[in-house]
Amino acid sequence: QQWVIQNDPLYNQQISSFTSTDASHPDTAYEFVFSNLAMHRYTPGGETKNDINSRSYLILPRFVSSSATSLEKFVSNVNMIFQSIDGLTQKASISFMHPEHVDENKRSPVAVVILEWIKG
Repeated sequence: QQWVIQNDPLYNQQISSFTSTDASHPDTAYEFVFSNLAMHRYTPGGETKNDINSRSYLILPRFVSSSATSLEKFVSNVNMIFQSIDGLTQKASISFMHPEHVDENKRSPVAVVILEWIKG
């Protein structure tokens, strides 16, 4: 959590939340992601940067083999589910950070899935 606060330029204390799980398999991780997606659908008061209503950091320190490609595939599959739900991609987005991420700015100590609800 502290790493995200110090290193993610989109972190905003007013709209961000953190939760973690010991999920190590995709089925459990899907449940975790979609439960959090449903729980964090809210509109806090005031203006926020980038028109984001909420930003949820889902910490998955034990996710599968803990390789970046496994997490990337998982997030890609979640994104495909988002696309199959009419209008969801205009309201929510998913991204991730990982110790082995190709983009240096997205390297984190453990796997982190980021869910955002977008104003609109």
